[in-house]
Amino acid sequence: MEMILNENDLVVGAKFKNGTIQDYVDDTNTYGLVRIEESYANWFLFNKDESEDDLQELYKKVLKEEHFIHNDFGEEIVVFNKVGDKSFEQFVKTIDDYLNDELGTIV
Repeated sequence: MEMILNENDLVVGAKFKNGTIQDYVDDTNTYGLVRIEESYANWFLFNKDESEDDLQELYKKVLKEEHFIHNDFGEEIVVFNKVGDKSFEQFVKTIDDYLNDELGTIV
């Protein structure tokens, strides 16, 4: 995975063999975009006790639509607005790999 950095050298996404992932793609910086080949979906991390109000509202909205939630020890990877034939599980694996890779570069 090749990390994408912003002008302040902060990680804001990554490129990988068959796609890309971005941390934030909306005006309020609440959710990202992950693309695998021709499929894509939005995503964000959610913690019921710690997430800001805007994420709490987005979470409530997403629960009413098609979505997938992977609970990773209290922090949830939320995937929604999926388009294409890739499964929710494939998106979660890509996001999880990205997050683990990003943490590895920080440490």
